[in-house]
Amino acid sequence: MNMKILLGLVALLNALAICTVLNLASGVFIPLVIAWFMLQVFRPIIDLGRKIKLPQFLNVLVVFVVFFSFCVVGIHFCVSQIAEFNRAFALYYSKLNTMTLDILKVLQIPPESIPRISWVDILGRYLRNISEVVFALSSKFVLTLVFLMFMLLEAPFLDSKIDRAFSGSNATKIKNILTSVSYQISRYLRTLALISFATGSCAWLALEILDVELAAGWGVLTFLLNFIPTVGSIIATIPPLLMAILQFSPGYVKPIMVLVSLSAIQITIGNVITPKVVGDRLGLSPVVILLSLLLWGTIWGIPGALLSVPIASIIKIVCENFPSLKPIAVMMGSGEETSPLAVSIDEPREGNS
Repeated sequence: MNMKILLGLVALLNALAICTVLNLASGVFIPLVIAWFMLQVFRPIIDLGRKIKLPQFLNVLVVFVVFFSFCVVGIHFCVSQIAEFNRAFALYYSKLNTMTLDILKVLQIPPESIPRISWVDILGRYLRNISEVVFALSSKFVLTLVFLMFMLLEAPFLDSKIDRAFSGSNATKIKNILTSVSYQISRYLRTLALISFATGSCAWLALEILDVELAAGWGVLTFLLNFIPTVGSIIATIPPLLMAILQFSPGYVKPIMVLVSLSAIQITIGNVITPKVVGDRLGLSPVVILLSLLLWGTIWGIPGALLSVPIASIIKIVCENFPSLKPIAVMMGSGEETSPLAVSIDEPREGNS
């Protein structure tokens, strides 16, 4: 057998084995990876603490205070939105049943020919599924915080550990790669957060103007789903559209206006602003982004979908800095950049992770 074919098969088997291990050990790997990305999100606070010579334990404390403050605000908002949802569901429940019968009539399906639809039971099943997901994420949440705390405590000593572990040139190269990864991902996450905030705010404003129920909740949902590339923006449009159809039926003008408004926001920001701003930072091919979304979504589910683009970017940065792997980095690129990752190593440092 040709040696290149044999090596290719071995590489494929290794990749499958790694994916299997990542899937089976997701309970450990997902919190670890999320903690590292959270470290990049809070990097401006960490760097500010170092500049003003804040003691390390106080720096860690400030990060956790900021984080838990966001958590408290988020929990309070979720509780208020659940109360609003219960009110809206009770208000439109009879209307939902009427719409269901009308749809069956249009489709010429006798209502007695199908099992009786109980929206309360359907909603209950979905709520149970959501509660199970929330419980599973909560169990990972504690481990994520533990990983984050130790990463924050260990970060100041990382450079010295690399210097002791590797020779001079290799240590410098490893530190440059880690700094480049940290710099690129931190900048990407901050930029994507701002873009997602703009998208969610525009969606909330449009829905508020059109007087759609739960406008603030749909805006926050749009903000969160915008972190999932490609499909997130599509999914974010569906719930408020269904709410508008239910709320304004039998009228159709308002639902059409909701669909047009949200689509215009997603197309303008998602297809014009985001590729320009985020693409300049990562330089990833759209095909690579989609494949990464499918791969990591399959391995780790929703967390994998959220982390798919940053992980693909990390792989590209690492490949960019090794001559034997550079062709992979070129193929992963959009084709428009001029080796931005190599240039980024020479940019001002924000500190290693």
